[in-house]
Amino acid sequence: MNETIPATPQTSLRADVIHLDHRVIGGKHVFTSPDVPELHISHADEATARADIQPALDALARTKARLAAKQEKARLIQAA
Repeated sequence: MNETIPATPQTSLRADVIHLDHRVIGGKHVFTSPDVPELHISHADEATARADIQPALDALARTKARLAAKQEKARLIQAA
């Protein structure tokens, strides 16, 4: 079972605007996204899995922001 939600280039990491693939594997509802390769949510309860999507996307965004800040800091130190 696949579910496609249209994505637009100006949006990022919002569950309502990315493509989501939904599969049932071994009794678990698994959500992944070709738009966000790092996203993998699974739970036996579909509602719980769906509810976990946006918090996971938010955590990924925070992680990416921290990584970008670290890389920028390292670049500035190296340039000094």
